[in-house]
Amino acid sequence: MPKEHKKRGRREEKKRKREQEEDRSELKRHKSEDDPDTGIIVDSGYQDDGADYIPNAGPGELPFYGLLDEEEQEYFKRADSMLELDQFNDAEERALFLANVYKEANGKELKIANSQSCSRLMERLILMSTPKQLKALFQKFSGHFLHLAQHRFASHCCETLFTRLAPIVSEEITTSAESLSGDEANAIATAEELFLTVSREFEGYLGYLMTDQFASHTLRVLLIILSGRPIVDAHTTSLLQSRKKENITVNSLESSRSANTSICTVPDSFQQALDNMMKSMVVNLDTTSIRALAPHPVANPILQLLLNLEFGRSGKSKAKDANSLFRKLLSDDPPEEGTDSASFFNAMLYDPIGSRLCEVLITNSPGRTFKILYQTLISEKLQSLAKSETASYVLIKALERLSKEDLEQAMHKLCSQIEVLVERSRTSVVKCLVERCAVRGVDIGPLAIALKEAYGQNPTERLHKMLKMGTSNSESMSEDRRKQIEGFDPSKAHTSLLAQSMLDSPGTLQDLIIDGILSLDNTNLQRLAKDRSATHVLQKSLTCAGNTIRYRRMIMPRLASMTVDLATDPVASHVVDAFWKGTDSLPFIREKIAEHLIQNEAVLRESVSGRAVWRNWQMDTYKTKRFDWMAEAKGRVPRTKTGIELARERFASQKQDSKSKSSGTKGRGKPTSFPNPTEANALLNAVQELLIPFIRAADEDATAKETGHGLSKSGGGPRTALVEYHKPQKLTQLLDPQLPDIGIGKDGFLRLVETVLQYSVNTWDQGFMQKLYASTDAPGVASELILSVFNTNLDVYDASPALTIIEKATAKALASLFGLTGPHAGGISVQGGSASNTTSIVIARNTLHPSTKTSGIHSSPHSFILFTSAHARYSIEQAAQILGFGSSAVWSVPTSPKTGQMDPSALSSLISKAESEHKSPFYVNATAGTAVLGSYDPIRAISKICREKKLWLHVDASWGGPAIFSPSLAKEKLDGSHLADSIAINPHQMMGVPVTCSFLLGADLRQFQKANTLPASHSLHSDEANEETDGGDEEGRQPTEIYDLADLNLQGSGRGDALKLYLSWAYHGKSGYRSQIEHAFSTAANLATLVAEEKDLVLVSENPPPCLQ
Repeated sequence: MPKEHKKRGRREEKKRKREQEEDRSELKRHKSEDDPDTGIIVDSGYQDDGADYIPNAGPGELPFYGLLDEEEQEYFKRADSMLELDQFNDAEERALFLANVYKEANGKELKIANSQSCSRLMERLILMSTPKQLKALFQKFSGHFLHLAQHRFASHCCETLFTRLAPIVSEEITTSAESLSGDEANAIATAEELFLTVSREFEGYLGYLMTDQFASHTLRVLLIILSGRPIVDAHTTSLLQSRKKENITVNSLESSRSANTSICTVPDSFQQALDNMMKSMVVNLDTTSIRALAPHPVANPILQLLLNLEFGRSGKSKAKDANSLFRKLLSDDPPEEGTDSASFFNAMLYDPIGSRLCEVLITNSPGRTFKILYQTLISEKLQSLAKSETASYVLIKALERLSKEDLEQAMHKLCSQIEVLVERSRTSVVKCLVERCAVRGVDIGPLAIALKEAYGQNPTERLHKMLKMGTSNSESMSEDRRKQIEGFDPSKAHTSLLAQSMLDSPGTLQDLIIDGILSLDNTNLQRLAKDRSATHVLQKSLTCAGNTIRYRRMIMPRLASMTVDLATDPVASHVVDAFWKGTDSLPFIREKIAEHLIQNEAVLRESVSGRAVWRNWQMDTYKTKRFDWMAEAKGRVPRTKTGIELARERFASQKQDSKSKSSGTKGRGKPTSFPNPTEANALLNAVQELLIPFIRAADEDATAKETGHGLSKSGGGPRTALVEYHKPQKLTQLLDPQLPDIGIGKDGFLRLVETVLQYSVNTWDQGFMQKLYASTDAPGVASELILSVFNTNLDVYDASPALTIIEKATAKALASLFGLTGPHAGGISVQGGSASNTTSIVIARNTLHPSTKTSGIHSSPHSFILFTSAHARYSIEQAAQILGFGSSAVWSVPTSPKTGQMDPSALSSLISKAESEHKSPFYVNATAGTAVLGSYDPIRAISKICREKKLWLHVDASWGGPAIFSPSLAKEKLDGSHLADSIAINPHQMMGVPVTCSFLLGADLRQFQKANTLPASHSLHSDEANEETDGGDEEGRQPTEIYDLADLNLQGSGRGDALKLYLSWAYHGKSGYRSQIEHAFSTAANLATLVAEEKDLVLVSENPPPCLQ
């Protein structure tokens, strides 16, 4: 029912006739205030003719059906309240209550429908009625629909009745008569017959009903039902219901409305009835009469619906029919400039009501007609149309239909007016332009430049202006007041939608928003999250498909620190929900956010929004099943065994136990206590026969890679050598990994190897492109085999003399490439890049602050600070946690948005800030080849700062370090590496050496020994191996050469992984590595060029890229 400005009551009921007559006369006059049905302001102009035009005479004065007495009104009001609450114990109790209400309402249905106070009850009854009850009520209304449809309150009852009965038409068509129940079979009429009765009742008055402010809504609903189109549809909803219509609902029946969201099956008789009604409304009217209805506030929606039905049922061929509504509106073919059709279209463009009809014409007109309309009536006026509050919506519909070439021309024309459009808040046109350019593949460079000029060059000011964040300071307001204030400015919602569409367009437009968000300080970032409109932009930036890992790695740590405050805010809590997707591939940050939530559980549970965040982040699982939560956080679904699988395992275990007791070890080979060379030879030869075909499969597949799959397998279809992939649950069943009590011998061993090879990733395949490491080669495989045969330890010289000398020589040669050529320069082999970085921090701390080696950092008066690039790996932060500094001791240094390199000036500022806060900076980590963009930090500039501040400079060259083998690449990317105190490099990542092979290089290994060695009483190492070399230092002391390598390292045991690089280097030579690495960089540059030239791809990196990814 419509919401009333006046209170309901009997005094108002007595004035019903007079009010209806006034409403009808007011409807036919020009109005200067909002129309109650359309909510549109009617301006003077072309529409004056239509506002007074009535195509047919009305059916006469409405009949008076009588009034309900006070007792009846009181009963029906109570019944309405009970139905609204819907607190019945079960469906049977509700049905009994409905039956009693219908019994009481018998004979009074028309009075109730026309009653101002009780018409709500009728609508609610209709919503809860059975098909039989609906049909019975429909028949009570039959013969009166023409009058009921014109009534202020009864018209809504008719609409609801039509809507509820519509699905029954389809059910009756698809249900055979035999399957109907007795009550349904004895029904007086079918739903089809009832609707046809209404259509016949409206005949002769359709022209009048089109302009009646109440009946027009009922007529639209009837037309939609006859056509079979869904009632709840984006194209028809705004045409069917008044904006001031009261939404009558029943809580338990909300789901039942879904039946009206799909296309219904309708009988042929409906199509015929619809044709007759459309002809009655259109054919008998000439072009002048129909055009007069176009600006009519009530008739216009009917015309829109008729056009939609006309094109939807007959296609665009209907436009050629002289009697069609489309051809009567645009009678000239073609509608060129100077014709009556062009004059009519131009007049409607700027009419607040008529422009809506223009939108339908633009959307549905045939291609040839649309091109003429666009070229003659729109193209030359793009700029003025875009500025108009009314005509801009017609322009949007036109932009949606333009070809790529026309759209590009339109964009260039509108770019000059972007600043004006921004000032006038006409951002809907700009948003449409952004979206269509993305769909059509139009270069958005000029549009990005125009938007940047319109909103400002400064990223912070640009974002503030775009999202209007400074228009109101609502943080201290109550939630209701904040909603009220922000609801008054719809332009904020429009600019928010524009920013979101820009985020969906990867490239320069997306960067405008991303750069603005990154430039905000924490206070404004928090305001952005809490702003009711702007918060959607922040959420979109975290979840849109085009966002980069670089952006998320920069923004998420800042947002994570605000987690609790945002989670307890009704608006910003949705941003916290978006954190989950924003931390994809960032499990460390995801876990940190969970820790913030778990630490503030009590605060979150006190807030409605906080409880929602707790639930969405599955924090109860985090508390009770952290392993499962972490598996999901890292993208791995934990394997849960089914009951049948557990039963099978128990049965197999019992069977194996009984078998073992009965047979003992009979039939099994005698256990071998000592190595057997014959056995080793036989097993190695057998394994080799499995490994070589595995490796060869990659080369065989290479010839068919361009087809998208590998070669055909004998007896099967196409397959790839890269991997035979299965989900974890399936693979577990296939592998069936069992650890038996009794050995399976050589044959069983080979079967297991064959099975593992079958389901493993073949890194020799060309399709293997894991960015942080690559396949090995022949010398790599051989060196791994040699090390396995040695199976020795490099902690002391005596245990592995040859491998010790080889490691020292290899590390010294590697260090010399970086320019570390001093007498004590060299390096050690460690377990990986993270271990290298951790060890370097220990050496730096114990060298610069020796007391911490014995007393620890907690007894030290210093508050230590470490610095690393914002693009650096997490190993520095993890090391800080391991070593007791805490992750907050690691300060991220901003990087260049363009290159991803550490900003030296920002580093210097942060060091000064730390000193001003009485903290102790001591360590700077520069990255040579970040995991994000492959950037190389400016080592020389950073070294100058470190020397001035007496800080330890470590270079994490784990990924990009092998570029040192190429003099040209080294000069460009690793300039100043000789100034570092320590360097980490992983030959297993870029050089094809088997995993793991990693080195920590240093300018002075004496620092390594002093920082890591234990007192003699605690060490098992012998000083005899650490001989003194010839020659002395300035003080006359002999420098010590260290051969017990555990004295230089944090680990006790150490594998001779240096042998792998030593043998591979000897095999390929320095020149061989140089050519391989230069070829890899050249290939990466070639791929970047191909990506840049591909219109459907966006190159994130520079060209050529800094490194290989």
